[in-house]
Amino acid sequence: MAFFLALVFGLVISIIGIIIPGMLNMTIAKISVKENKHQALRFAFGAVVVVFFQAFLGTYFAKFLDAHPVFSDGIKKIGTFIFIALTVVFTILGMRAHKQKTLTVQLENKKNRFIYGMALSAINMLAIPWYAFTSLMVASKEWFYYDIISILLFSVAAAFGTYVVFYWYAVFFKKIEHKLVFLVKNINFLIAFLTGLVAISSLYKMYFH
Repeated sequence: MAFFLALVFGLVISIIGIIIPGMLNMTIAKISVKENKHQALRFAFGAVVVVFFQAFLGTYFAKFLDAHPVFSDGIKKIGTFIFIALTVVFTILGMRAHKQKTLTVQLENKKNRFIYGMALSAINMLAIPWYAFTSLMVASKEWFYYDIISILLFSVAAAFGTYVVFYWYAVFFKKIEHKLVFLVKNINFLIAFLTGLVAISSLYKMYFH
């Protein structure tokens, strides 16, 4: 049962983390439209290879935090102020996005799409913290355990879930492009709202609980 849950949570957490239009999935959509689906999926495969290692490192780091509560408490305090900063940043990004009439994505020409996918995925600095903190959250409910097999299964499922979302963007982007424009313009405000709630909740627990 524990191994099954590791697969389920890896899949669900990865899909939640990547389904919102961002640098990677919008690049895949652009490659699919300007070149072809095959090249877009080569990019996607390169990206998910990196996602596997990001998920593994994130959960392994979470294993260390789980075993050392002193470090875990310090990370939580740092995380609170990071969420405050993210609230400000995403609010500003939302204001800027409303001024854009179209989705714009820079696309490097004459690149090996597999390597290009690995490179762009590697500079996604939020991936490792995302998998670290989400795995800590489910582990705190005793739904996930930090043995090596569970971590590996979680990482494989995270890579697979990410690939599913990337495939969806490569195949269906043209049909939903007009809806994504609205989503991209407003998603930053939603993220700012959510990070703000997390920051307020954390501050309350830190100083008043």
